[in-house]
Parts: sequence; structure tokens; C-alpha cells
Amino acid sequence: MKQKTMVMLGVLTSAMIFATSGYASTGLHDIRASFANIKLVVNNKVIKTSAEPFIYNQNVYVPISAVAHALQASAKWVNRPASVFVNNTVQPVTVYDNGQKLPSGITDGKTFYDVPATDAAYVNAFGLTPTIDSSGNVSYEAQTPPSFAPGSTALMSLTPTKLIGDFSNSQLYPAGQLSGYWPATVLGTMYPGQFTIEWAVTPSQNAVVPGVDYNLQGKYTTLTGSFAIDDLSKNFNGSVQLTFVGDGRILGSTGYVQTGQQPVPVSISVTGVQTLEVQYQIKSAQGIVTNMGSTYTAPSVNPDGSKTDPILVTDFMNAALQ
Repeated sequence: MKQKTMVMLGVLTSAMIFATSGYASTGLHDIRASFANIKLVVNNKVIKTSAEPFIYNQNVYVPISAVAHALQASAKWVNRPASVFVNNTVQPVTVYDNGQKLPSGITDGKTFYDVPATDAAYVNAFGLTPTIDSSGNVSYEAQTPPSFAPGSTALMSLTPTKLIGDFSNSQLYPAGQLSGYWPATVLGTMYPGQFTIEWAVTPSQNAVVPGVDYNLQGKYTTLTGSFAIDDLSKNFNGSVQLTFVGDGRILGSTGYVQTGQQPVPVSISVTGVQTLEVQYQIKSAQGIVTNMGSTYTAPSVNPDGSKTDPILVTDFMNAALQ
């Protein structure tokens, strides 16, 4: 009976286990090899090979193409000089939060997701420990809320009764999803994306200034949270504010907030309010105000010269009702 043996390979070391450079030999040689029904296992997955692995001179030999393929690398044979080239490439990582696909996080200027998806900052922001599946994808299976006061209700847990402007655009906000696209980052501090209403404006976009209604049914007394312009905004030279309207009456506002400003705390009395409306207003550097429902045409180029990074990203963070 053949002996059964396992060969375990790790992602970083497997390419070196079977490759050495301290020899030089050509021609045909008779060798005495030992076959032990060797099983090749790469990253806990059994790999089938075109030829059976064997042991010779206390070394285990396996087809390099099988190992390379299992590690999502390429293997190439060159006749002259006889060489094997193995090239490993970085594979994209897909990140999920409760089944929702999140950005992978690159900083090449072609996208505005600046925080690496597998960075510890994501874990800190979400309060989660990630798991990684066999394909290398990162999965966050649960959501831990921030430290809301006891008995509070997260505003994000309520279903909006009305979406206005950009928020009603299904291409920008599929299924009315206003939060969870990325963790908010303000002056280097991260906040949970799942509890942040996010509104972004990209270069040349004809943005319709948004708003959102919630049915409070007179159940709550106070709305708390904070409002800021995200670090993803590249030197935005205007300002934005939120105005809170209850049953047609202005309850309060954040005042106009600018880039580089600490989050403005929100504490609004909503006692007896049936319908709460959160209205956005944007003010240009020249003082021109664009109200909820009106079109704001964004500049074609950021102040930093970028045509791809967002002009503006706003964050209404950790909103809760008491």
C-alpha cells in the first residue's frame, strides 16, 4: 500500500519550496523516486495535478503549473535558456457588509474610496471582526451600532417615507439606500457607514439637492447626531447645512459647515412631531444658495485638479431618536 502524504502550501512561501538555484545540470538522468500517494493542499484546498507528485532525494516534486494556478499566479516555460517563470499578481478583494458589496479601497485617484477595505480602520469603524472566505473575499456578517444612548432608535433603522432630489435617483441610491457605502472619515476619524446618511457630488454632476422624510408618529422627543463634510471632499470651497423641519415647521439647523471643520453636533427637539424632513442646502463660495429640490451644477474639475475625485461628500452621522 502506498503511504499517504500531504503537502501544505502557504500563499507567501509555496513558490519557493520547490525552487532552488544552486544547481546546474543538463541531459537525461535516471532517478529513483518514491511515490507516496501525495496529496497537494493549497490554502486548505485539495488541488488535482496532471502528474502525480513524488519524492526524490528528500525533496517533494509537484507540477509547478498546478501550484501557480492554485495561487492565482501564472507559470510559463521558456526553452532557451530553460526556465520556468512564475508571476503572482494581486487579486481584487471583494468586501461585503451584511451581504452588501463594499468598495475594495484604492487610492489611485480613479475612485474616492480611500480606505483599504481590509485595513484595521474598517474593523474599528464597524466594530466588527472580518472573516475571509476561500476566494479571499472579506465578509462582515453583522453590524455593531455606535454607542447610542440606552433606549435610542437609530434613524437609519427607520424606512424613509419620502425621498427627494438625488436621494430619489435609483441610479445614485439603489432601493433608497442612503447609508453604508463607506465609513465616514472626518479629520482622520472614522464613523460607521451603516449609521451615516451620505450624499456625494462628483465633477460636472447636475446634482439635485436632496432631502428625506421620516414618519416619527409623535413617538420621540429628541434627534441627535453630527454633521460634517467628509475628508473625501477635495478642498471644497463652499458649505452645506441641514435644516430639520417637523410637520412643516423649522425645528433647527446645523448652520453651514465647511471642509476641514469638526463635526457639528445635532440636538433637535422633535416632541410630538409626526413627520420629520431633513433638508439639504448648499452654498457656493460666492454665497449662492441652492435649496433642496433645486439643481446644483458641480464644477468640472476639483480645486486640486482632479476630475475623478468627488467635489463634495457630506456625512450625517450616528443619527438617533430618543
